[in-house]
Amino acid sequence: MIFKNKRSEIEIINEILNTARNEAKKTCLLYKTNLCYNHFVEYLDFLIDKEFINKNGEMEKGNTYLITEKGEKFLDSIENVIHLSR
Repeated sequence: MIFKNKRSEIEIINEILNTARNEAKKTCLLYKTNLCYNHFVEYLDFLIDKEFINKNGEMEKGNTYLITEKGEKFLDSIENVIHLSR
């Protein structure tokens, strides 16, 4: 947050987790974060690996992603940090 025009990794993760609260497709998550696909996939893979997001089974038009209970707790912590840094 040194540069006002750049988002931190925490802010990007915050956006992904907030969007995943309402079961979202990968495209929706990608558009919400406004990242290039390669960077977005790195974040998504991290969140899935750490079990902050679950990848739900195949739907007719792709997978959906939903925040886990662990992800909700992590998101609450992130929001507290962001709030305190303002």
